[in-house]
Amino acid sequence: MAANFGKIIVGIYVEIKRSDGRIHQAMVTSVNEENESVTVEWIENGDTKGKEIDLESIFSLNPDLAPEEESATKVPRIAKNRRTIAPPKNETPARDNRAGSARARPGQQADPPAPPPAQPTQPSQPAQPTQTQQQNGSIIHQHLHQPAKRLSSRRKSNCVKEVEKLQEKRERRRLQQQELREKKAQEVDTTIPNYEIMYMIRDFRASLDYRPLSTADLIEEHRICVCVRKRPLNKKELAVKDLDVITIPSKDVVMVHEPKQKVDLTRYLENQTFRFDYAFDDSTTNEMVYRFTARPLVETIFERGMATCFAYGQTGSGKTHTMGGDFSGKNQDCSKGIYALAG
Repeated sequence: MAANFGKIIVGIYVEIKRSDGRIHQAMVTSVNEENESVTVEWIENGDTKGKEIDLESIFSLNPDLAPEEESATKVPRIAKNRRTIAPPKNETPARDNRAGSARARPGQQADPPAPPPAQPTQPSQPAQPTQTQQQNGSIIHQHLHQPAKRLSSRRKSNCVKEVEKLQEKRERRRLQQQELREKKAQEVDTTIPNYEIMYMIRDFRASLDYRPLSTADLIEEHRICVCVRKRPLNKKELAVKDLDVITIPSKDVVMVHEPKQKVDLTRYLENQTFRFDYAFDDSTTNEMVYRFTARPLVETIFERGMATCFAYGQTGSGKTHTMGGDFSGKNQDCSKGIYALAG
């Protein structure tokens, strides 16, 4: 790896800055020496994301990983000092001269002593330590680099293991998601238009806690009471398989499921919530509507007050059904309307 990457190796976690200004940790998965950048990955909302970041941005947020210039010069200095510790070169000529003078003196004296075998070996003995010291210097220099290589190899091996674990987990998640998609695809009726939106609405409704309006609920007093009633899908809508996008989870909440699409063509639901005094679902009877809407007005009239019941909605929304009574074909049962119940 190039020296300008400093302490950055594959598998370590570094701080990165997102385009929206957020700063969080990510794992280095590869090092690009050509363009002096690194590739990082992180997990966000269950998805694995990644990006390529230049070294300058990495070192600005992680100064402890930047390369140290002094460390590159310390090792040669130590090696030079250790190679020049022993001064055998200056001493060997002097000892050679001594040996030469020792040899010349016996020629002048009458009784030359026998030359001991240790003297000719003395000049060579200092030379041996120099060689060994030089060799030791190179060996020490090698030993300085060997632990770093071993540590880097250990780190790399650990990092490779971590990367492999992440890849295995990622593959497992992909397989699980693929299995879920296949199961849903088997259960989905593709003949229904917008079946994806329909299953999104079903999944959302399954997560709700339903508490619809019932006869056990108290009737609240309001000077102005605003109520809304959901009508069921009619025969024409059922024939073309239209979707029911209205949900009433409680007695005063109406939710509208609006299908939308992202820029990458991903479809999703935007659930809008509206609040009213009372909310009646499509299974509510006219008697229930009368109990919470017109009945308090009748009591006000008998108390010499003024009251008005106003039904508002587009054509076909169910105003006549609510106020006049149930329909059976073209015949209407007026005894079950708000008018008849109020009379």
